Amino acid sequence: MKYCRKISMLLIALFYPLLHFGQERINWVSFEQLDSLLAVEPRETLIFIHTDWCSYCRKMEREIFTKQNLVTVINKNYYAVSLDAESAQEITFDQSVWKPKSNKKRTGQHHPLALALLNGKQMVFPSLLRFDKEFRLKNIQQKYLNSKELNDFLE
Repeated sequence: MKYCRKISMLLIALFYPLLHFGQERINWVSFEQLDSLLAVEPRETLIFIHTDWCSYCRKMEREIFTKQNLVTVINKNYYAVSLDAESAQEITFDQSVWKPKSNKKRTGQHHPLALALLNGKQMVFPSLLRFDKEFRLKNIQQKYLNSKELNDFLE
């Protein structure tokens, strides 16, 4: 009996990762890739602006952006871009180079591209921006969205 329990726990530990194997994930693209993709095949764009410290951002990444129905809709109809609002990375997009003020990541120091995309709106995390095929802002949500709210946002 003692060994059966140990063997079953071992089998669960070994085969648990296989349960997640083959699940489709969102095809996140960089801004550099987005430029090229929009030029070749215009499509609506979904931009997820987040930070490392935002618990609601992480919750959306773990629980909402992994739901297969949403993953399918996003991958089929959108180019999805994830932007860390406090990134220290230089980004080339829309014939411009977006350089952060510092080469070190700092809480509260927002990337200039994130500020430009929000177009004067307050920096709130998470922020979801939906752009049309011509990359004009169509809709914005600056809060945690559950799967139903995200699905409504995408329609």
